[in-house]
Amino acid sequence: MSGQKSGADKNRLKPVLAFGLSGLSGFLFFSAFPPFNQGELAFIALIPFVFALRLYSAASCRMGYFAGLVCWIPSLWFLSPVTIPGAMLLAAYCALYWVPVAWGWGRFMQNWSAGRPLLSLRMVIGGAGWWCAMEHLRGWFLTGFPWNDLGVSQWENYSLMQIASLGGVLMLSFLLVALNLGIALSIMVLFESMGKRQPRRMHPELYLPVLLLVCSFSWGSRELRRLIQVPERSLRVGVVQPLASNKWSEELANQNFRVLWELSDAALSLNPDLMVWPETAVPEMLRDSRTTQSLVQSLVKDGTPLLLGSMDFETRSDGEQVEVLYYNSVFMVDGSGSTVADYRKKHLVMFGEYLPFGKYLPFLRSLTPMPEDVTPGNQSGVLPLPGSDLNLGMLICFEDLIPGLSADLVKEGSDLFVNQTNDAWFDPLWGSTGHLAHAVFRSVEQRRPMVRATNSGVSAWIDTRGVVRDVIEDPKLNKRDIRGFKIFEVLTPTNPETSVYHQYAWAFPLFCWVSGLLLIRRRIGKN
Repeated sequence: MSGQKSGADKNRLKPVLAFGLSGLSGFLFFSAFPPFNQGELAFIALIPFVFALRLYSAASCRMGYFAGLVCWIPSLWFLSPVTIPGAMLLAAYCALYWVPVAWGWGRFMQNWSAGRPLLSLRMVIGGAGWWCAMEHLRGWFLTGFPWNDLGVSQWENYSLMQIASLGGVLMLSFLLVALNLGIALSIMVLFESMGKRQPRRMHPELYLPVLLLVCSFSWGSRELRRLIQVPERSLRVGVVQPLASNKWSEELANQNFRVLWELSDAALSLNPDLMVWPETAVPEMLRDSRTTQSLVQSLVKDGTPLLLGSMDFETRSDGEQVEVLYYNSVFMVDGSGSTVADYRKKHLVMFGEYLPFGKYLPFLRSLTPMPEDVTPGNQSGVLPLPGSDLNLGMLICFEDLIPGLSADLVKEGSDLFVNQTNDAWFDPLWGSTGHLAHAVFRSVEQRRPMVRATNSGVSAWIDTRGVVRDVIEDPKLNKRDIRGFKIFEVLTPTNPETSVYHQYAWAFPLFCWVSGLLLIRRRIGKN
């Protein structure tokens, strides 16, 4: 009787323990990114989740969604100053991508055996591939939201992150997940063989990811040394960080014009080759604001071109109906005060610039601060720099999260990425640092430097290795969300190289999908 009671207690504790382990993995995953920024946790974050799936695989999908919510709700809480309902809805959406992983891994763990090392190795490769397939899907479905892919956690691990030039940040995610799976399976083998008389076996499921990790570190270290020797030329870029409010009034608009004038005038006295303002830096549209046009022309009179962010619009007439389309734009103004080039943002932010299914569900408009949807642009993002043979590749706001956009810019001849953003929406939370963490991978993947001009956050320049070389900050207060300017001595390669990832961006995602689907297909066949 007591034995039956003990068994019932164990059965009741099993789901509690399994869900607790799943939640622990979700929290460790979140902690690997800003604000905690403990990137080393990414090497072990998924191990408790694997244990949970082995312990209680019957509830794998529910545990996966629970782990996803524990991970994504705090990860996206930085969006709460913009929209709390939108942040929660986006977190609930992103958590869904843990479910197929949990389902696939859970089915495998149901039939896993400690005495079959090749089966464990298949789980390491296929399981990591299936995880990365879901990251890849999240990166393009519904226009894509590739925030906090596991590999991004290594944004300050300069040696390891160089493999992104071979297979993108997805390759780094694969390595980390494979290591998590290898460690977890090896630990389970040791536990399940305790007290049994059997010869010790090899652990290929652990040896392979460790070998890949060592090779990645070694190759990445050599890449860091090689790239230092690449011939470069200097470009002096003045970046203004106005720390402007996102809530406009006539008084705030006048204050912002004054701040832009004072900071820009001081920066221009140092003779930069280019001046850059952040996204939507001016409170009025450049195209129809005499105040903005007058300010810009007075600043460029000495010949320094200005790259500025501004909202733009155009009207379209369809018979008797007139439609106004709004664009998040960038304008290049040359030394004569003429607008010589412009770019309209292509990849818009859900709940920030457009509302998914907003035409059919207009009541959801309350989830976004924008009264109208912004329209995506369709022209090239490469703008020639006046008086130079350099081409600038424009990335507005979260466009630097999208690998395909930066790849298109390189195809069109970009020598230097310029990211203009307004991270004041996320203050005082950690979205600005998280945004920077993603941006560095575009420089590694495409081997192009990047200049970031932010209204509030981290204005910086990043070299081709993904190293943040300089930032606007107050070193005494250790603050980066300050009002100020800086002249960055940006180094651009004289003969920009083409990375392996740029040439074969499709190859590694294809490997992940194939290896993941083969794992899932095999387990379905077994069941």
